[in-house]
Amino acid sequence: MFFKTIISLALIVISTAKAGYAHELTIVTEKSPPFNFVKDGVVTGSSTEVVREMLRRMGRPDDIRVLPWARGYKMLQTQPYVALFSTSRTPERESQFYWVGPLFTVHFGFYARKSAHLVLLTLEDAKRVGAIATYKDDVKEQVLISKGFKNLDSSKSPVSSFKKLMSGRVDLWLFDNLGVADIARQKGADPNELELVLPFESYQSYLAVSRSTPESVVIELQNTLEEMVRDGTFESISRKWLPDANIPDFNTDEKTAVDKPVLKLYTEDSPPGNYIDNGQPAGFSVDIVREILRRQKQPDTITVVPWARGYTLAMTDPNVALFSTSRLPEREKSFQWVGPLYTQTWAFYAKKGTAIRMDSLDEAKKVARIGTYLKDAKEQFLKSRGFQNLVSANRNSSNVKHLLKGNIDLWVSSDFNMPYQVEQAGENPGMLERVYAFRKVDNFIAFSLKTPTAVAHKWQKYLDEIKEDGTYAMICRKYHYRPDQLAVR
Repeated sequence: MFFKTIISLALIVISTAKAGYAHELTIVTEKSPPFNFVKDGVVTGSSTEVVREMLRRMGRPDDIRVLPWARGYKMLQTQPYVALFSTSRTPERESQFYWVGPLFTVHFGFYARKSAHLVLLTLEDAKRVGAIATYKDDVKEQVLISKGFKNLDSSKSPVSSFKKLMSGRVDLWLFDNLGVADIARQKGADPNELELVLPFESYQSYLAVSRSTPESVVIELQNTLEEMVRDGTFESISRKWLPDANIPDFNTDEKTAVDKPVLKLYTEDSPPGNYIDNGQPAGFSVDIVREILRRQKQPDTITVVPWARGYTLAMTDPNVALFSTSRLPEREKSFQWVGPLYTQTWAFYAKKGTAIRMDSLDEAKKVARIGTYLKDAKEQFLKSRGFQNLVSANRNSSNVKHLLKGNIDLWVSSDFNMPYQVEQAGENPGMLERVYAFRKVDNFIAFSLKTPTAVAHKWQKYLDEIKEDGTYAMICRKYHYRPDQLAVR
């Protein structure tokens, strides 16, 4: 959010540029690559270069000091004319400082040694480990303390936290996705030795200015940054150091931001990808979509509807996304695709003990009745192959019941869904057997063609990031899904 206080530009620019500054700012940062760090005796990094260019344009001296975070934070709290970067902007800190930015977006999580094989599903799980390395007076440490964590091992630098983790002195390290890899490489370690076991939160980082600093100075800083955004300098500097997902979106048109249509997200009741749990959408794919929404700071608008209804809305309405949708050649031009979320193998299932056997789709055409899910990709595929023996149902639980009662001879499902769907119908998956597997497909988020292309592209970038930073692997472990094999229980 941009600084909104209105003041005459003459007071900001003319008097300061012509007469000089009565007080110089003390600019403080810490060692936190790739945002701010020392290389060959010079302070550099994405945020440092942005701040340095701001100072140059304002005619202020470039005298950036590198101090331990706790010391710099104390100066920010107690002294006038102090600016500290990069500082996470949180509700708890909002009224303590003035804010200039944002400079970047960062995603934090709990990291463990891969060899430890730790599995965490909630913050309560994190409270039960032996110790968690945190950074003294850092916002993440403050948040954990406020949430009742008693097992924090505070360090004066991220490098110290890394060393504690690798030596086994702590079980977890709470840090950001970019900094983890950079510090590991600094210390000659392979970043792949670490894994994200639980995502935490995302923050936007700013240049924080002490409250006793005149407001006009803060406005000049923000105006200079906005000028750099408009002329492309901010993006040019940021792209030298950061991936797209860590570069903030600036929106100076407040009306446009308010009027921007909300994306409508639809899914179906089809575990383990998506289902209802205590009245709320849940599941493997839901967790992925929620993580993308969280990182974009967008509202959770996920609604569970019958598949046929969701499919129709995604075909006809603007600003609609449907998941999880099998990506098929015949559907390719009907949607914009973001994914893949997971892979599944389609198959015919029969009641265990039946004599039905087959080696081809042509043999399946000779079966009397095959249960399918209305407008599902598997039904569409079989119809396109000339199947005339399909019996559609609005719910897969109905197909399970019909199969076990002998009302249909086969049911079309997948290795990813079948066990969960049978349990959801109140039956034992062991009562069914796979007769013939006929296709392997990838499932995606399908965006309606009337949704802006930029929206789909942005979602793909966030999904790619989730896969790269370990969040996707964590969700896979939670649902016992192994991308390299069939789904396992």
